[in-house]
Amino acid sequence: MVFSNQYYCLIAGLPGLTRDDRKLPLAVEEFREMAAGSLSERDRRVMDLFFLTRDNAAVLRLLRKETPGADAGTVYPLAVLEGEVTEPTGALPAYLERFIADFREERLPEGVLPENVLSGMYYDYLLGQREGFVRRYAEFSLNVKNLVTALNCRKHGREIAREVVGDNAFARALRSSTAKDFGLSMDYPYVERVASLVENPNLVERERGLDLLAWDFIEESLTFEYFSLERVLGFLLELMIAERWSRMNSESGRRVFTEMVERFRRSFEFAEEFK
Repeated sequence: MVFSNQYYCLIAGLPGLTRDDRKLPLAVEEFREMAAGSLSERDRRVMDLFFLTRDNAAVLRLLRKETPGADAGTVYPLAVLEGEVTEPTGALPAYLERFIADFREERLPEGVLPENVLSGMYYDYLLGQREGFVRRYAEFSLNVKNLVTALNCRKHGREIAREVVGDNAFARALRSSTAKDFGLSMDYPYVERVASLVENPNLVERERGLDLLAWDFIEESLTFEYFSLERVLGFLLELMIAERWSRMNSESGRRVFTEMVERFRRSFEFAEEFK
């Protein structure tokens, strides 16, 4: 589907942004507020799709009787999320309401982490959207995350089927193929690049490489987009990437990243040391 609205003033006024920026011209939340004041109501809801991951995390914490944090930056106010977890009214997207019900009634698939279940449901929701760019980026992001997971599972002797989320052709190939590239390289050129990155023992370089792969995908997808909502969404996604790495320059950012890496490493019982 082609986006009909054109946002000449908003896009023309955006600052320059490159993949190597460490000092950002504006924060994600600043851009979010700026864009929300210019977009149509429908297009603002499309932009919000990429912030629903925050709602997912907050709901999981609430279901686990944990505090989600006052600065969660969710699409729905925390009071609404708390109310839906306690007594659902249908105020949230259908996938999130379904997850809440399945979690509360203990209907989640056995042996699969709740995070993985919710992630799969979220991606299914994005893949069901009418907007072509949303679907394309969601499919790419899901495929890359699943491929990284499958390669790590294969490397450390874990069962791939339980860790891969979603049920598209790419996910099914990861679950069933014994080929080195899962039989996917021919149709998905980025498979070899991801496989090479996963072999990098430096996890910081690996994460950076995966983010740059996403950046390249966004740029290629928007080659002929200039003032459409797709360009707005592309800037948002690139700004999210740039902000993530900008924060790594701070001591607190490096500490959070190191803790994340250590949790990931322990989950696969890595033997090598983190550099």
